[in-house]
Amino acid sequence: MGEPIENETIVEEREELMVSIFADGKPNLRTAHFLKPTLSSIDAPIPKLFSLSRSFLPHSFEPDDWPLKACFSGWRTPTKSWLFWVEILRPKYQPVWQKAGIYEAIMSSTCSIKRYDDLAIGLAEKWNPETNTFIFPWGETTISLEDVMILGGYSVIGFPVTFSGDSQELGEVEDKLLEECRKIQRNTGRRVRQRKWVENFMGSDRDIEHEAFLSLWLTRFVFQDFDEIIRKRVFPIACLLAKGEVMALGPAVLASIYRDLSLLKETIVGSTKFKGAEVDDCVLEITLCSPMQLVQLWAWERFPALQPKPNVIHYFDPRSARWSNVKIVKVENVRMVLDSAGETFEWRPYAKIVNCWQFHEFYKEKEEWISVDQSLSKELLSFALCLRPSELVGLGSGCIHQYLPHRVAMQFGLDQDVPCHVARSNGTPEIAWNNYLRPINDRKIYIPSRFFESDITVRYLEWWKKLSMVVQKDVIKGIVRGKRSSRKRPERIPWVKARKGENDARVPPGFPPKLNSVKPEPFVDEVKPEAFEVSNKKASVTTRPLSHDKCSLANAQGLSPSVADNGGFVKIELSMTPTQGYTNQSSEWRISKSDGRGK
Repeated sequence: MGEPIENETIVEEREELMVSIFADGKPNLRTAHFLKPTLSSIDAPIPKLFSLSRSFLPHSFEPDDWPLKACFSGWRTPTKSWLFWVEILRPKYQPVWQKAGIYEAIMSSTCSIKRYDDLAIGLAEKWNPETNTFIFPWGETTISLEDVMILGGYSVIGFPVTFSGDSQELGEVEDKLLEECRKIQRNTGRRVRQRKWVENFMGSDRDIEHEAFLSLWLTRFVFQDFDEIIRKRVFPIACLLAKGEVMALGPAVLASIYRDLSLLKETIVGSTKFKGAEVDDCVLEITLCSPMQLVQLWAWERFPALQPKPNVIHYFDPRSARWSNVKIVKVENVRMVLDSAGETFEWRPYAKIVNCWQFHEFYKEKEEWISVDQSLSKELLSFALCLRPSELVGLGSGCIHQYLPHRVAMQFGLDQDVPCHVARSNGTPEIAWNNYLRPINDRKIYIPSRFFESDITVRYLEWWKKLSMVVQKDVIKGIVRGKRSSRKRPERIPWVKARKGENDARVPPGFPPKLNSVKPEPFVDEVKPEAFEVSNKKASVTTRPLSHDKCSLANAQGLSPSVADNGGFVKIELSMTPTQGYTNQSSEWRISKSDGRGK
């Protein structure tokens, strides 16, 4: 595991030959500012190139025709009861929410963001799980801690989400919440649903109403799950927030987004490898539980061609209010828009004037070096954490992902050089969290001017040309093939081989197939034939876990399964390779097969 560098600094200032990322002007020797670690001399070894080839993606961008169904269960819209509860408690508890750093996040949960599935799929196509960045033909970008802080209103400083507090008072409040759960369960005979929780607490003026409110907020909008059940694991966090304690929700939320983007990308890739299907009506389903609306908001802020007409926002409105209930701008081919967006991409949207939105302290008119001491404000400390590589610890087993802002320095108003490798520090959640909150060794932190236009080094330009050469060719091929194959029948997934004469009824025209799906248990590193059994009678796929819970769907080797009929079952063998950070507790994938009948 990588240990923190003793004399590590965040920003490096040096003279370099700089050039505009898109202009064809001559290089200019000037003083530039870079996020570390980067190459510091022309003689330093160049990092190896990772593959950007899109040959493993569908040639044409027609997600509706792909054998893929994505369920965004973490994309929640506010209910009337939630809006009413917020308005009831806001006058009394707004100061507490502001002290705990969750006021904007709670107000953001009152915004309704309409989902544009094609945009989410199009962005996931560009995702690189190795670097946790989007790779476009014109550059590398990502959703960062800054985006989660601005768009979601989540704090990036504070206690980790795994901290439960150690005071007797907090323990007593948590015990009361648990007792209420038990009472509701005894009365209803089942787990506590969110609607029942609201009925039990909203407007009750009980001593734990505030903690119950925050428990619902955390369950429904921050750390979502598959169903509408209240999660007891958020009770300690709710109790701390109710006391005004600051919790670092931002890195935990971003870790879950990185996990789901990687899972969605690998599922897209996996769905393209199923050829020669013997059964047409099979689709690959994936359930994503992170707040993926933040990814769409990130895109709307930065891609003008995809941007709806924003709302006018007023003082103290959250940034997400710009996009609440706006009319989506749909385009024919999201992939093509993303590929050609280079010169119009907004690298620093939050540094521009927008109605009455108030600038944060780190969007300054003039550049400035600020001393790192006890007087450093929370906002500037938060910005410093946004600028340095670290490990992001989520809520749930195995949800640890690497954060690499030095690869996208232009998003923070700094210049870009060739990024260096960063060693992992993810052995345990404790090790990862210590890496995230390691001391800041800089005597001063550089804050760029919000008017500054970043450049790239000549070395980076040459490196990126080599890196993007393959993807540029694939973009052209994709356009040509897309035109030729736009009306071709999509390929299906041969996960299931049914017996002849079974499940072969024709679905009437205009009627979609009915899906019978089974939620799987955690997968294993090496999946043996016994792990998957497909019943011809039930026409569904079931799984039987063997050991661990980490795997990578798209890394499956030999995606055309070896099928052997064994009595009443068809067994499928897949070799799976483990991927760091995936956990069935927060996201899932499943396979569904039509039963041959219309709805």
